[in-house]
Amino acid sequence: MSDRIFAGIILLFALYYGFEAHNLQVPFAYEPLGPKAFPLLLSILLAVFSLLVLYSPTQRPIHWPKNRLLLKSVLVVATLVGYSITLFWLGFILSTIAAVTLLALLFGANWAQSLVGGIFSGLIFYGLFDFLLQIPLPSPSW
Repeated sequence: MSDRIFAGIILLFALYYGFEAHNLQVPFAYEPLGPKAFPLLLSILLAVFSLLVLYSPTQRPIHWPKNRLLLKSVLVVATLVGYSITLFWLGFILSTIAAVTLLALLFGANWAQSLVGGIFSGLIFYGLFDFLLQIPLPSPSW
């Protein structure tokens, strides 16, 4: 039953995502398809696959993770949600350092390894996106 509940939630998200993608307005011209094409295609695929799960005839038992694995899964999701919330307030580099450090700790690294990995990830990805690809990333708002 939980797979059908999840499929229903994904279907609602796909409808919302498709609605927002359809309303996307860009002030200047892009390629012939425009910036709407990928989000619309993604929302259609999400809706189709969630409908397939909703109306699938088989009922398989769902095995949820137990204790520590369930806690780690919740903490990974909370870290990623926190990353998306703090991205514009802390800026790309600091929020990436914090998120990668926390994720590395969750996956078994010690504090030193986690912090070094977080710092290198934040700086390397910032350099890659900002300088090499010339995609502007958020700076701290404070």
